[in-house]
Amino acid sequence: MSRSHFILGLKILLTFGLLYAVIVYVDVAQVWQRILAVNPLWLLASSLCLLLGYVLCGLRWAWIAQGLDIEVSRKRKIRLYFLGMFSSLFLPSTIGGDVVRGILLAKGEGRTGLGVRATASVILDRINGMYALVALLTVCMLFFSWPQAWWWSWLTLVIAMWLGMLVYPWIHARLPKKLSFLQQLPLHQSGFQRMWWRSLPVSLIFQILIVQSHVFLGMAVGLDMHWAAFAVMVGLVALVATLPISLNGFGVREAGYVSFAVYFGANADAATAMAALWIIVLSVSALPGAWVLWQLGGIQSLSKKSKIESGN
Repeated sequence: MSRSHFILGLKILLTFGLLYAVIVYVDVAQVWQRILAVNPLWLLASSLCLLLGYVLCGLRWAWIAQGLDIEVSRKRKIRLYFLGMFSSLFLPSTIGGDVVRGILLAKGEGRTGLGVRATASVILDRINGMYALVALLTVCMLFFSWPQAWWWSWLTLVIAMWLGMLVYPWIHARLPKKLSFLQQLPLHQSGFQRMWWRSLPVSLIFQILIVQSHVFLGMAVGLDMHWAAFAVMVGLVALVATLPISLNGFGVREAGYVSFAVYFGANADAATAMAALWIIVLSVSALPGAWVLWQLGGIQSLSKKSKIESGN
């Protein structure tokens, strides 16, 4: 058995193990009844929040790419962002959403030599969103009492992150020659810094929209929690779900929602119903990416571009 197959097996085991644990813990009949009783308007409101968030993320990515001196069509970046979301949910794991975005940004408009900057734009887009998420989490955590060791560890991490972001432009301008592939990125220049700081408020709005999208679903199934509790639940679970330990975050997300709901004194059945509805909202909101994929020539077209990129 190859290493990749072994890792995939572990991911499958953890994913289904966590999902099984959730199913055993909750009352499945109650979960199903809550889902059947949902007013579709709540799903619509949740989906609109997520769709608006994706548009803002496409704009954020366009700004960051522009700061890296990549010629930008904002409309194209928004379309590629939707394609990335669709790829992450529906396409084979070998064609990840971020990989698709990076490849099409570098190659999709007939350009060459943008591999490093295109990849950096995708990574920095993610990092920008993570900074906004951590900031929102920190504010919302103030509404609750936490174990002192956990709280001070979190604050230490947050302070270190923001200090690192502030001093990195100075470090980047002094990178050694062996990191020349990074030196070509203008991260220390005013043009990029301007776009980076412009993107942070957009990232914050996106994170707020993601939380509100969950709040609408929570209201639909009777999950009674403070808005800040939703933010803590959604944010911390999102951070853990980004780790490559399960299949696209499945299992981790559902178990996390149930665990935090119980921690905040809410109903576990309602949290499970919300998690199930979130999958539906994610799928529906990513469907515009299917149209973009069809316009680009389908999965085979993406696979060919991936092979070309890996061969460069």
